[in-house]
Amino acid sequence: MVGPHSRKPHSSGPQGSAATRRTALGLMLGAPLLAACSGVQQTLSQFSSSSQPEAPTGPQQQPQAIGNGQVKVGLVLPLSAAGNAGLAGQSMKNAAELALAEFQNPNIQLLIKDDGGSPQGASQGAQQAIGEGAEIILGPLFAQSVPAVAQVARGRGISVIAFSTDSSVAGRGVYLLSFLPESDINRIVEYSAGIGKRSFAALVPDNAYGNVVEAAFKQVAGRRGRVVAFEKYGADRATPARTVAQSLGQADALLLADDGESVVATADALTAAGANLRNIQLLGTGLWDNPRVFASQALQGGLFAAPDPSGFRSFAGRYRSKYGSEPVRTATLAYDAVALVAALARTQGAQRFAQETLTNPSGFAGIDGLFRFRADGTNERGLAVMKVASGGAQAVAGSPKSFGA
Repeated sequence: MVGPHSRKPHSSGPQGSAATRRTALGLMLGAPLLAACSGVQQTLSQFSSSSQPEAPTGPQQQPQAIGNGQVKVGLVLPLSAAGNAGLAGQSMKNAAELALAEFQNPNIQLLIKDDGGSPQGASQGAQQAIGEGAEIILGPLFAQSVPAVAQVARGRGISVIAFSTDSSVAGRGVYLLSFLPESDINRIVEYSAGIGKRSFAALVPDNAYGNVVEAAFKQVAGRRGRVVAFEKYGADRATPARTVAQSLGQADALLLADDGESVVATADALTAAGANLRNIQLLGTGLWDNPRVFASQALQGGLFAAPDPSGFRSFAGRYRSKYGSEPVRTATLAYDAVALVAALARTQGAQRFAQETLTNPSGFAGIDGLFRFRADGTNERGLAVMKVASGGAQAVAGSPKSFGA
């Protein structure tokens, strides 16, 4: 379950609020405290939640209320959206129900709304949930739909916890509980600097994901060392690969930020350009948690940041037992969101969903490990560092037990 995470009783706030957090933590740990895995793209790539399906596959699902608690919570998902989006929406709904079932005596009621994968549907769903008494909105999944929900919620002073991976839609009162590329980049570059790497090169895709990676990488690598080469590729990998390969003599770490099949193709392009990848420390993101990466000889020994895999395995087993199918990777987001609001409803009184509560710097602990919301609506996650090996990923540095100041 998700529980508030506190480093020490005196770590933040007055003694009374620290005691409240300790009480909440004790209540939440009645069920196992879970960490998690990566591989965000079982059915959705890490940036797919910024895409919008073209058309719904079926009729909009009817609103549904689950639970009989006094605190009402809206849950807006693309249940009738096309393709993988609809599958993800249904899997996340199932995970939300699982969280409610596993939380001991939750005092919440979920008001589930189908947005059909559109901003208009998301706005209508949020309006309906708030009209029925929702004190907070969970969702939507798609980036285009988040501003529509935010506009409705802000007018009523209601917070939103959305699942988009596009940090540009975060903001005042709109928090993203998702896997943001910035967390992966910060963790893996900081770790590599800690083991002595100071000169960094990078080869990333020329798309929205690559743009986010670029900004985060240049900031943290510039702070911890220097960037000796940075290139982007589109359909043509060969030309930027040659440019980077010629610069690797000045670098001791190389970031390749892409998903499984694409990162293997990028490594092959670098090898074809004359790069000896065994002479440099390869770095990656959570998208590396993919069998294609583990099978690639060129990527063996590469390091990437990701949640610890044990939590997702445990969650997936419980999900299979209840629903008879595999959860999408993003299902844990819905589980953690519901468990979080149930925990806050139990322990935080009238301030349960206030900004000060949601942005507690000590953060919270859930299936995907530690997380905390920043005031700007983005999140920070406590990630492990994994090493690529032929049998799968091997942990070389565990997830942190607490956040720094």
